[in-house]
Amino acid sequence: MPSFHLPHFNDIAILRSIEPNRFRTFLLRFDNYLRSQGFTIPESAVFTDAHLQRLIGIFNAHDGSTPADMIESLFHISEVSNDQGMEALLLVASKTGIDLPVGDLTPADLALLIWLNDPDQLRRANCERIVLRFQSFYCFMNRTLEAPLFEMPAEVVLKRIEERTNQFNRNRQRGGGAAVWMYEFGNEVAFLIRFGGSLKRDEIMDNDQCRPDIRRPVGYDLVVYNRETGELRIRADLVSERRFYCRLFSEQLFDDPEFFEHGETFNLDVIYRLGEDVQSPGMIFGIKRVTLVEIQEVLLGEKTLHVTFKSEAIFDAIREHNKRLTPTGRLLSAKFRVVLEDTDEVTVTVCSGNKIRLSRQVRTAAIDRWLIHIGIRVPQHETLRMQASSPLESHLANPKSKGPDVSVASRTG
Repeated sequence: MPSFHLPHFNDIAILRSIEPNRFRTFLLRFDNYLRSQGFTIPESAVFTDAHLQRLIGIFNAHDGSTPADMIESLFHISEVSNDQGMEALLLVASKTGIDLPVGDLTPADLALLIWLNDPDQLRRANCERIVLRFQSFYCFMNRTLEAPLFEMPAEVVLKRIEERTNQFNRNRQRGGGAAVWMYEFGNEVAFLIRFGGSLKRDEIMDNDQCRPDIRRPVGYDLVVYNRETGELRIRADLVSERRFYCRLFSEQLFDDPEFFEHGETFNLDVIYRLGEDVQSPGMIFGIKRVTLVEIQEVLLGEKTLHVTFKSEAIFDAIREHNKRLTPTGRLLSAKFRVVLEDTDEVTVTVCSGNKIRLSRQVRTAAIDRWLIHIGIRVPQHETLRMQASSPLESHLANPKSKGPDVSVASRTG
């Protein structure tokens, strides 16, 4: 998840897109803090460019004294201030019965309006947007024979998750202030986790004077549990963070520290074994055509070598150049172009280390069934233990072939 930064609050035009009286109402919630930063809220709700420029500086130069509610509100308002966020905001306003003023509303204006009415609904809209976008997650299966019975955790469990997260981050010289919000989306339960990052020091210009800016950024991670499949999906930057969340949610949700194992969920060696057959739709309903368009391989030795093959159709390109892909390396990633029955396209990128990225949230269930059918996704409850790669000598050969057909060697042949 991204750390705290406000790309939509660096532009005066964005602040001007918010109705002035509504903006003033929002600022009044933080009047004492703004006064401590040398800013006085105009009585008439008339904001000059100088006012707005000063507010932009305050919003983006937060320090230890910045109110947590201000950080929280600015982060979520900024996150949904775009066309995609607008759809989620309108849905929230419709479901919760928030009265919308007559006339056009910009995404930033609507986001601020929802925050003033119900902050948790704005958090939910942002969380749902991230969950449904499903662009990049690390996936971990549980080790039971079937998806277990699941009970929604009580507030005391969420508090324990916050405490453990604080302990984890403080042990790594980060800040406390962790918070956890839980939301249901169909079969999925999403946990949005706020945490304090490492201390950062920078220099900023303040009224033409250079001064140090020492702050502790705020970060957000996302953990999603699927009650139907028993899978845990994690959005977090570091391996140590993902391992921590696996163990934490194993303990707190299922009272078993090893419930979510650290085995590999995806087996890309299938590409070597099947060759062009890896592109078969496999009679999966909803999928019309699959094309492998990119693979990345790593060769280990005294000098590590990364090799990328990229083409509109990799196997056709290999055939044209009379090459042979020899499985002597470890595949790091594979990218497929999946054409759906309704002519939509989705780009699916699978990476070793349990990471999957989808370009669009369309037909994800069908794509998941195809991955299992073809063997790229390891069948449920059969996760592979991660294997260390052995030193490799070469990655691509140009054999004396008898014909122009491509040959994809197997590990056994």
